[in-house]
Amino acid sequence: MAVAETPDLLTVEEAARILRIGRTTAYKEVRRYLATGGREGIPVIVVGGLLRVPRVLLEAMIGGPVHLPPPAVRAAADPADVVDLRRPRTTNPAKRARRTTTGSSSELPIDIG
Repeated sequence: MAVAETPDLLTVEEAARILRIGRTTAYKEVRRYLATGGREGIPVIVVGGLLRVPRVLLEAMIGGPVHLPPPAVRAAADPADVVDLRRPRTTNPAKRARRTTTGSSSELPIDIG
């Protein structure tokens, strides 16, 4: 199977995968790059209102060639972790200690001894 070539312009999420950082951290570093005039952070350009990370600038930043890793494959879900959203959620009745009343609020029980 042929290996796909890394594109010249990467999304911020793709750059995050290459750098092995989270998406939120990547966007934080992109904002830092824009705020410092390119002195710090992940290099980015704005193309039609979209943020793109030029591969050559990313390679210059890390000092070597970059390759886009394959998307992470999720492991098969453990049946204990699967939640059926079609069924109503059951709760522990002890946790739901709600005060219940019968009738209207004007019908309070009064003991006239």
